[in-house]
Amino acid sequence: MQVSRRSFFRRIGAGAVATAAIPALDSFALARGLAFTRAKQPGGPILLDRNENAYGPSPKVIAAIRDAAGSFNRYPRSTEEMEERLAHLHGVQRDQVVLTCGSGEVLRMAAEAFLGPGKKLVEPVPTFEALGKHAKNAGAEVVEVPLTKTYAHDLPAMLRNADAATGLVYICNPNNPTGSLTPREEIEDFLRKVPAGTHALIDEAYHHYVGASSSYASFLDRPVSDPRVIVARTFSKIYGLAGLRIGYAVAAPEVARKLAEERLPVGVNILGMQAAGVALDDTEHVRETAERNRNDRQEFMNQANDRMLRAIDSHANFVLLESGRRVDEVLEFFKKNSIILGRRIPSMEKYVRVSLGTPDEMAEFWRVWDMFLPHKM
Repeated sequence: MQVSRRSFFRRIGAGAVATAAIPALDSFALARGLAFTRAKQPGGPILLDRNENAYGPSPKVIAAIRDAAGSFNRYPRSTEEMEERLAHLHGVQRDQVVLTCGSGEVLRMAAEAFLGPGKKLVEPVPTFEALGKHAKNAGAEVVEVPLTKTYAHDLPAMLRNADAATGLVYICNPNNPTGSLTPREEIEDFLRKVPAGTHALIDEAYHHYVGASSSYASFLDRPVSDPRVIVARTFSKIYGLAGLRIGYAVAAPEVARKLAEERLPVGVNILGMQAAGVALDDTEHVRETAERNRNDRQEFMNQANDRMLRAIDSHANFVLLESGRRVDEVLEFFKKNSIILGRRIPSMEKYVRVSLGTPDEMAEFWRVWDMFLPHKM
């Protein structure tokens, strides 16, 4: 049963009516301008480093956050109602959804649930490094398999490295930091062949940015019957709620229970749940943000092409750009010019990951780029 937004707010935290007594709220980062600007202090650096939504959450979410101010003194009573909403959205049962402190917590929970000494994680390289770090902390072996020449996951090679000791395989699709896709049919074929005791964690943090594609489909929109599949999603990207730390996993009931056993006690905050509930309803904002991102990404590629630069075709809200120089030099130069770019990628020493910002921010990025590496049209 779908839960109304009003009921949702009422049940997970009372006190929103107290907002009128808190006139100082506008001094927070919830000010009216936040809805469509990157969160940065005046005169501070331009942040193009963490794949955040440059335009922020929707105005409806901002309004809901203001209205919820009176409930900040309370712990969230339960995650169940938000999990029910997500289960309804994805056509699954509530006991298949685990609400988390960002999708990053899903990766940690999976490592603790399915890895440890004598176990193995098989993952691509480069990819989002968090799961590999959690695996090593758990005492597991981490096997890194290079991407293909088209920057897809090399699933045949990953399969060759998977054996009875493999507790997890990691598929980030679209992949971070390349923004590239791995075809759905190849992933399905891979899942049919991995060892019986191996779970597959499919990270769909950037799912909403993928345009129409015959080779791509979410494992939530078009699920498979394999009970070993875990899908991770986040509200940090297209919904613009990175600072509120809220995400979730969808898995078979038994797997979801194992994940939930590793969840932080009261790790999901009440504000994140309320904001996420409103964000789910505001489908128009998601559509508009995805369209704006496509335009911004195309403009980035146009600018790169004008400068005869190589950029990997991206399906996310960032682009991996070949600089032709050691990336440490590039990062340091941009930092001196008040622009923070993405992390160094050990396996791709001359590439820099650029999170897409607003048009003004990207104009400044290219101005600084041309100071560092002058180009000929």
